[in-house]
Formats: sequence, C-alpha cells, structure tokens
Amino acid sequence: MTSNYDLRCFQPQPGPAVFLSKNALLSANHDWTEACITLLDGKEEGLEGALIAAIMTHLSTRGGLMIHTSLVDYQGKGILFVGPSGIGKTTQAELWMKYRDAIIINGDMALVGEKDGSFTGYGCPWHGSSPYCENRQVPLAGIVVLEQAKENTLERLHGVAMIERMMRNIFLPHWYQKGAEAAMETVDHLLSTVPVYLLKCRPDEEAVAMVERALFDTND
Repeated sequence: MTSNYDLRCFQPQPGPAVFLSKNALLSANHDWTEACITLLDGKEEGLEGALIAAIMTHLSTRGGLMIHTSLVDYQGKGILFVGPSGIGKTTQAELWMKYRDAIIINGDMALVGEKDGSFTGYGCPWHGSSPYCENRQVPLAGIVVLEQAKENTLERLHGVAMIERMMRNIFLPHWYQKGAEAAMETVDHLLSTVPVYLLKCRPDEEAVAMVERALFDTND
C-alpha cells in the first residue's frame, strides 16, 4: 500500500486501481475512463480528495494538468500565478481585477489543457480558501511564479530553474505510471510553449504593470 496526496493506494496500476481517501473509496478501470466513488458509512469526508484524484488521473493521458495556481482572464488572455498556499496568488489576481478589470477564474487551482499545440486554462471546482471559482476558459498568455519581496523584479525563467519552480506546483498521479509519464510530457510542451516568469513582488500596481509589459508588450 502506498500513499500520495493523503490518498492510500491499495492496488497501483497497471490494472484496476483502488484507493482510500479518508471515508471515500475510489476505484477505477485500467485507463481511467470509468471510476466509482463509494462513501463508507455514508460520510463525505475524503470525497473531495477522491474526486481530485480521479479527475487529475483521467486528464493526465489526455493532455491535461492540474496546477496549484490562480488564473485570471485579462482581455481574453489567461495568466497563471503559480505558488504554494500563502504566497499571494489570490492577492496578485485581485490586483489585476482592481487595476486592469481582469476576471478571476480561480484563486487557488486551475486545469490546463493542450490542444493542437496551444494551451488553455480552465476553471476548476476547487478553490481552497479563495472565494473565486468561475466555469470559464481562456488561452494562456503566460505563467508567473510568485515570490514575496520588498522590491518588485521580474525575470524570464529557463531551464532547470523554471522546471524546478514549476514542478512544485503541478499535481502528478504517481500511482499511475502511464499517466505520470504523459503528464510530464504535457509539462514539457507547456514550458516550451508558454513563457514563464519569476515575479518577486510587493502587492501593488507596479507588480501588475511589470507583468503586463512583459506579456503584452505595453509601454505603460
């Protein structure tokens, strides 16, 4: 028995999968086209974890990723603000809403999908402590990794530094080898296609303007 994301795996794949997330028992067929969740003793504790595991695993072999990020829609283009809980993802999204009339699709988690060589960000049912949760989609213009600082700076990330910072925030179905390998291939395509920046920042409009100039070539 193995454990990932508070999910106990009784039968790793290949083959049928069986997991336990607190009181939610999740079973799936060999390619995750079908899954069933049973609530033990009628209690819903663990249901969210089981649903997240089912969705992320299903998407993994279909060009999809689940990322710990806030997602905003700015004039029809999407920006992902990436980082762990408490780093300021929702705060940066709210700054874009305040100063640029952006729409916050989700303040904590989003789905990303690849199709025909381009990437789209999607709303997600789960949003942590953030109040923002919209059923919308938007083509991605850029990814911004957040780091709190006393001064605002922005730099383009490449290579190992980019991969290392991004992989901390991408959910992978380690219990499903085929899915984990496929998801890593999608990550490679994403990071080769969508520009990634490191924003060391204060929570102010200057941080917004720096990202806007880099992603949208504005002179403001």
